[in-house]
Amino acid sequence: MTTTVIDSIGAGSIDNGLVPRGNLNDIDRDTLSRYVDPAFLNIKPDEKARTEEQALALELEDLEDDVDSEDAIEGSAAQRIVPLEPREYQYELYRKACEENVIAVLDTGSGKTLIAVMLIKYIADREREERQVRRNVKLTFFLVDRVPLVFQQADVIRSNCDVNIEHMCGQMNVDSWTQKKWRQIFEENDTCVMTAQIFLDTLRHGFIHLEEVNLIIFDECHHATKRHPYNLIMQEFYFRCEKDKRPKIFGMTASPMHAKSGVQYSAIHLEKNLDSRIYTASNIEQLLISVNRPKEITVEYANSQAYDPTPLTVAIQDKIGTIKRFRRCFQTSLNVLEHLGPWCCDKLWHYMLEDVDERITMDTEGLDSSQLMDEDRAVREAFELTKGVISDNPDVTSNALFTGKVQKFMLVLKTLSTLEDFCGIIFVERRHTAISLHLLISAISELKNKIRSDILIGHGSTDEGDVQMKFRDQNKVIERFRKGELNLLIATNVAEEGLDIQPCNVVIRFDFFSTLIGYIQSRGRARKPNSKYIIMVEKNSFSQISRLNDFRRLETDMRTFCQALPEERNLALRYLDGVYADEESDDSDDYYDDLDGDAVDEFNDYIYIVATTGATITMHSAVPLLHRYCGSLPSDSFCVLKPVFEIFPCADGFTCKVSLPSNAAVREVESPIARTKARAKRIAAFEVCKELHRKGVLNDHLMPNSSRREILGEMGPQYDENGQLIGSRRRKNIFERRTPRFWEREPEVEEEIPEEDEVVSTEVKNASRHTTEVATTSIGLHQDPLVPEKVSNGNISTEHTEEVKAEGDPPDIGEGPFDMSVTTINMHVPENVTVPVRRLVILTWKPLPTIPEFELYSKGRPFKVSYKTDSEYCTVDRETVETLAAFTLRMTSTITNREFSCPLYEFPYFIAPLKIMHTNDIKYVLKAPTFRESVDWDEVHRVIEYAFIPVDADDPGANLQDRIIIDFFDNSRRYIVRDICANLHPTSAVPADMNIRETGYETFAAYYQDVAHVEITKPDQPLLRVQRINKVMNYLFPHESASPIEKKRTATFVIPEFCRLFPISASVYQSAMFLPSFMTRLDSYLLIQEAKKRYDLPSGDDMLLEAYTTPSASMSMNYERLETLGDSLLKFLATIRLIINFPYSNEGELHCLRIRVICNRALYRAAKRLKLYRYVTSHAFNRRYWRPHHFVTPNDTPETLKEVRQHSLSDKTLADIVEASLGACYLSSGLRGGLQCAIQMQIPFDEIKSWDDFNDTWLINRDKMPARAEITSLRQVNVRRVEEVTGYTFKNPLLIVEALTHASLPNSTAPCYQRLEFLGDAILDFLVIRYLFTKYPEADPGQITELKDSCVNNHVLGIICVENDLHKNIKHYSGRLVKAIEEFCLELEEVKNKGDAQGEYWRDMSIPKVLSDVVESMLGAVFIDAGFDLDPVEKVFEKWMVPLFEKHVSPDTIHVHPLRKLTTGLQAMGCDGFMLRNFTSESNAKDSQKCVIFLHDQPLASGSSDNIKAARRNAATKANLRLEEDPDLVERVCDCGILDRRRNKAYVEDEDEE
Repeated sequence: MTTTVIDSIGAGSIDNGLVPRGNLNDIDRDTLSRYVDPAFLNIKPDEKARTEEQALALELEDLEDDVDSEDAIEGSAAQRIVPLEPREYQYELYRKACEENVIAVLDTGSGKTLIAVMLIKYIADREREERQVRRNVKLTFFLVDRVPLVFQQADVIRSNCDVNIEHMCGQMNVDSWTQKKWRQIFEENDTCVMTAQIFLDTLRHGFIHLEEVNLIIFDECHHATKRHPYNLIMQEFYFRCEKDKRPKIFGMTASPMHAKSGVQYSAIHLEKNLDSRIYTASNIEQLLISVNRPKEITVEYANSQAYDPTPLTVAIQDKIGTIKRFRRCFQTSLNVLEHLGPWCCDKLWHYMLEDVDERITMDTEGLDSSQLMDEDRAVREAFELTKGVISDNPDVTSNALFTGKVQKFMLVLKTLSTLEDFCGIIFVERRHTAISLHLLISAISELKNKIRSDILIGHGSTDEGDVQMKFRDQNKVIERFRKGELNLLIATNVAEEGLDIQPCNVVIRFDFFSTLIGYIQSRGRARKPNSKYIIMVEKNSFSQISRLNDFRRLETDMRTFCQALPEERNLALRYLDGVYADEESDDSDDYYDDLDGDAVDEFNDYIYIVATTGATITMHSAVPLLHRYCGSLPSDSFCVLKPVFEIFPCADGFTCKVSLPSNAAVREVESPIARTKARAKRIAAFEVCKELHRKGVLNDHLMPNSSRREILGEMGPQYDENGQLIGSRRRKNIFERRTPRFWEREPEVEEEIPEEDEVVSTEVKNASRHTTEVATTSIGLHQDPLVPEKVSNGNISTEHTEEVKAEGDPPDIGEGPFDMSVTTINMHVPENVTVPVRRLVILTWKPLPTIPEFELYSKGRPFKVSYKTDSEYCTVDRETVETLAAFTLRMTSTITNREFSCPLYEFPYFIAPLKIMHTNDIKYVLKAPTFRESVDWDEVHRVIEYAFIPVDADDPGANLQDRIIIDFFDNSRRYIVRDICANLHPTSAVPADMNIRETGYETFAAYYQDVAHVEITKPDQPLLRVQRINKVMNYLFPHESASPIEKKRTATFVIPEFCRLFPISASVYQSAMFLPSFMTRLDSYLLIQEAKKRYDLPSGDDMLLEAYTTPSASMSMNYERLETLGDSLLKFLATIRLIINFPYSNEGELHCLRIRVICNRALYRAAKRLKLYRYVTSHAFNRRYWRPHHFVTPNDTPETLKEVRQHSLSDKTLADIVEASLGACYLSSGLRGGLQCAIQMQIPFDEIKSWDDFNDTWLINRDKMPARAEITSLRQVNVRRVEEVTGYTFKNPLLIVEALTHASLPNSTAPCYQRLEFLGDAILDFLVIRYLFTKYPEADPGQITELKDSCVNNHVLGIICVENDLHKNIKHYSGRLVKAIEEFCLELEEVKNKGDAQGEYWRDMSIPKVLSDVVESMLGAVFIDAGFDLDPVEKVFEKWMVPLFEKHVSPDTIHVHPLRKLTTGLQAMGCDGFMLRNFTSESNAKDSQKCVIFLHDQPLASGSSDNIKAARRNAATKANLRLEEDPDLVERVCDCGILDRRRNKAYVEDEDEE
């Protein structure tokens, strides 16, 4: 199987090594086989595996490359080549070839290739020497005329020559190779073996120049005449090259004659075309010894009788005779009937229809006959007619079944098949003749044990009734014949020339040859001793007998000519003058008219060379180049885009008008007058190609701009040194985690926002070039990393991290007094907090900016918090500042169990407790003048002193109000007193109904005595019932955590005499426990406000905070919903800019230009350049790491401070934050705010600075370019009806015409709808996301995306198109589209009539994509006509889409793609170990395409089908089923979420930290 993957890239799953992973497939094999094909159990993901993001993109874009042909070619062409030994005559010719350009004329089988190999060795040795003194490298090119020869000759050279060789043919997809690919091949090899057309194209595109070639070898060089690529290479490039820079030429042929012309004419003509001289072996005796000549036999056969169509043919005619695509089948069958007879005709019908029926069966698997389309049903019925009609082992002597020719052939074959070691080739003219004879031979039982036959034919076409044989199949047949597995080949002329087929003892010319070279070379296949060459000649056919005699005479003349060649080679010079005087004039339309006389002059008049590359357009290359350009334009299954040539006679000759498809950059060109139709056509094509290059749609290598390759350029996948994909979720780096600048006494001077690097953009080079008359544009994206990618071990970049500041004496605050700002912290006390909560204030060096009220959570229940700053300052002296600093240090150290210190100058804020409790008034503002009298200074000083006073055992209730007690004999645990139990004393029995720490002891005193080794001194003191005070809680986490697990030693009752009063009041301590959460949120707001100011973002603080909070922070909000909205907005905005500034770019180019703007890598680099990572909240709250800014502990090291000063962010996260920023600004400030944000995020918008600039720039650009549509095109559309349907009146109705014009419409006066569809797609995407965002405010991004997929697809838009009658106004020229629309409308009507139009009833319908395209193009048309105002489009959206969505699309009814379901589910579990690998094949068999899904490098599931999309779906379905049936599977093998689970797990008390 050939394996490949589409745009495939690899990224190994990351194993953090925390926990050993389990074996995913260590289960029962029978169970396992339900999910994974046993063939895939032991495979691992390789470089062609794709990540979850790429897999989903594949489903959305459905971009699939061709099978990796090169790998398959290597395997199919492998064969053993025996090294060759030169004979004397070969060495003679080799010596001559070293000295000059030579044409070697030698018989087939006489070893011409070995001479070429010797010459290659000589040139390679000389090249190695010359490379010592010159820098440029030269290559050898071995050119062949037929594909199978590429592999054969390459293998001969490899086996006999020590040079690096590359071989190539058209089916290797060489047309799509880039200059980089060609350069790589040329730099890494010495010799290239290829078909001549490829070499000609390579020269024409300027990928190589003849100055870089040292030797060209022309195999079967007699083809070098007229328009053959051999001759065009010489005429277009060789003779234009300076003489001292021309490569050496070596030609090989069995005959220099290629036509009926005389020997001298043909020979000298060939010598002139190849700039060479003919040589043959001078030692004729040795040559004759090396070549065995067959015995030539002529066999006459009787003339064919006329046959009426067979009954089977008549019956088939009734079934499928009206179907146009089978016209060729009927032509073929009639030809076979005439030349071979009725039996072969009927047998061929069975063969042809069987192939078609197999394809129908595969395409319609599971459908019975009644469900098939009419055509398919007719074909199946026709095939059934062929079954049982044709009998095996027919009577080959019957005139009723076979022509006289076939009868005589079978007689000859039966006779010759008795020969010992029979080995033969039958040469026929047509591919179907070969198949028919093969079927006949296979049906004769007498020959089954004697003859093992197969066919060897050319590539053919894809038409119904034609036969294709790919080069891999050709190579396999040749190899089987060579090995003796076959002993008879039935071949067309593909086997005549050059192929190293084993010598035969029988060659039969079933069809008469048409050329001398065909006669000589087919005979040359019979090289065994005593071999026979049999020519079948029609009885009394004087033309065939005469031609045979002419060929024999010409061959004799040729041999005489070759033997008579003088040593000094003066013959050629004697015939140069006037030898072409009698050449026939070029007055036909034949594309292959000769290239001499006036043609040479005209050739020189029409040549266009690109100065930068040397790529060339000539009259002969222009027509195929034009077809190639049209074939590269975006199209669909309902149109084949090609140029249309119209020839007009005039007085002095002809002119040609060429019209291109409506989405081409050039629409129409007319040629000047030419003397023939063919020349007029070529000149017109030449002029169009020049214009296409001038407009930039043909690049400087004259290749159509490949949207992905040329425009995306280096925006393709890029990897860092650790193999991680840049811009992906898996690639993470360490970045600076900024402290709000507000807390600094002296604000830092913020560096300037970096401008985008000046780069030569691929967009400018390849797309803007044809807008130079319209607008100067720049993509603004970067080919190289804008910030150096410093990635060290562990994939950690430290370039943005702060260094631990060196110790030194900080500046002093001065003596004072100081004006300070007072901010009150207010909160709604949660209901589950039973202890009074003291109100706190903070003093800051400057006023705190306005902070929105926000919600925090206590055990999942929200409560409000606010910061209220008084407008006046409070004046305090230095002593007060120092006192509050000491209080703040003590408070923060106590609640975190850390010993903090901080220079007074660096204190970010000072905490002060008020005398009052929280009253749920979150608007309360402490007035600055009342600050001193409002603060509880007694509390402040008590906390600073930090003295532990014993509890009065005699009267414990006297001093326990609002206090915390510590059980000194129990690890200093802190408790709040809930009750004074007068009925319980230390000597009381432990209550039997309570499970407490003293359970099991007789009395409480006994417990203390046993555990704490202390004695009670006051047995009558009452016990205190207490409740443990928990550590700092996470009030930022929106969900209810598990209740703390009380350790066994946690007290329920304590004895007063062993307790002390904690210095901090209970109400103040409770407030302090809220403080870390409050200040963490405050820091986030301060950072957001800095970002908003720095980047001028028009967003509310809450929105922007949401945009800059990652899911890993475990907050009540994160950026994911905003990112979904911002993603669609970015796509919308970027599309508007491209539509405006790239008026000539087609849909494919625009799509790739947009990818450059909105891809994750571009957004990640913008975020990195702007340093957005500074303002991101990514860490979940953790009490172990919280501290006020600048606070340090004695144990701090650079390593311990990493969690405080750094955070790890993936590339994808930074890209998402850019998009979330757009979503936030849009929700805060509308479209104008979204655009402003996009500009500030350095998304390229060129000269556009505001929304109004869109329309202004559009109008300016429109006035500078020709009108896109002619006013006459309005007649073809019912404008009034379309306006009624849309509910919008157009100012420019020509936009309606464009929106409804399909690319299939020839000679259209309006462009096709593709550009408007591209714009409308982006508009619709944004409107649908916004609609869902608003309708489902609680839906997560995955749900929104799933809903969007149900709202925006070809099926639902097709329904909308038909419901609004838009399909009746589409302008097109496609019969298939007419039928497809008709069938869909009937299917839709049937569904409605049955009452089945429920939910997404359209999902399984067959709906032409054209219908969805015009819906989107109409939205684009309304948007542009409205001056880029979205309001009219929104009204159309509400009219067309919303009612359908409301009725048929909801979270309960949508169908989710199994691959999306799988990846979404894994993401929800925190698993990032998904990978997918496609295994594709060129076969279209039922299970030929396979897909494997990996989970942490182990196969999870596999699927197969006849197409790769279905295989992926099947694999994902099995994977989902496996996860459903084994819900613990991910937990067993995945460690991706371990860190997150540890960070977010429920709080458990830590005994050792007390």
